[in-house]
Amino acid sequence: MRMRTFADFEKSHGRFVVCDFVCPTKETRENFDPDLLIWMDTIEEGRFEDTNKIFEPPSKVDFHIKEWNDRNHQDLAEEILKSV
Repeated sequence: MRMRTFADFEKSHGRFVVCDFVCPTKETRENFDPDLLIWMDTIEEGRFEDTNKIFEPPSKVDFHIKEWNDRNHQDLAEEILKSV
């Protein structure tokens, strides 16, 4: 809820907001209510076992990244700009 409050405040002041954090369950993703959901699906499991245990893969994403390399960030930025 803190991330959503901060993001909503910034958006209400005409700013673009990018939030980068682990949101492991459907409920937490729904509570945050992102305009775009990007799933960085590039590792088998995270470093925190408790998060691994509750993680639910998202069923609907705007961008699904399965591999990270030196070019992905540019390609992703270009794709995002097309959709906003």
